[in-house]
Amino acid sequence: MLIQASELWRFRLSTADGAVGRVHDLQVDDRRWTVTDVVVGLGHWLTDRSVILSPAAVVKLDDEPRRSLRVSLTADELARAPGLATHPSVAEQHYVPPYQYLGIPLVVGQLEAEDAGFPVALLERKPDFARTDWHLRSLRALAHYRIEAEGGTAGWVEDWLVEPRDWTVAYVVVRVALGSIRRHVLLPVEWLGPISWTARVVYAGLAKNVITHAPDYRPGWLPDRDYEVRLAAWYQESPVIGRSGSRDRKKGG
Repeated sequence: MLIQASELWRFRLSTADGAVGRVHDLQVDDRRWTVTDVVVGLGHWLTDRSVILSPAAVVKLDDEPRRSLRVSLTADELARAPGLATHPSVAEQHYVPPYQYLGIPLVVGQLEAEDAGFPVALLERKPDFARTDWHLRSLRALAHYRIEAEGGTAGWVEDWLVEPRDWTVAYVVVRVALGSIRRHVLLPVEWLGPISWTARVVYAGLAKNVITHAPDYRPGWLPDRDYEVRLAAWYQESPVIGRSGSRDRKKGG
């Protein structure tokens, strides 16, 4: 069961004793495209209080109608989870908190009043991080990166399709522009290469026209089996047999 990453940002977290916080981001290893951390936003936006959870803590995804991610933690355990600064993505290491960027004084009493009843610790940004991983990427931050292929720019990242059963990223949704025609295609992540934070570019090991002329994709629609088989044939890959467990694919040609 695939889900759009942008849809997950609308999900609340459901703990053992109530709903607390929202899914803010997914951090992935760009070598294997597996989700390493679920980033949960807590408290007031100015404090930038976010914690990270292992995907193993997620016990169920309720898509309709509640849109919640059930976790095997209590609200107190969630509040005490490791902060985002303990395992920051490449983008997070370059991030400036809003109240510092805007020059807004941080009035702690006012923020506590808005978040009464829930333990929220303020994070102090520090130049040294607990774990520095240059392959750790924020799916939110990768939005609108340019897809650079052999022969030029193929398009721009618009979204990602994630498989929550094994927490792997399956496809990037690419917005391509062919003259006055604007359309979307899916690109399997296996074809993605290095990522440049400074240039905001994701490199793909394919010719530009292979990506821009791939089968049409309608954003918001989840691909069925027939579409995935057709897509695999286009990219000269063996079709995926199911989505549980390993997603190793054999590249043809």
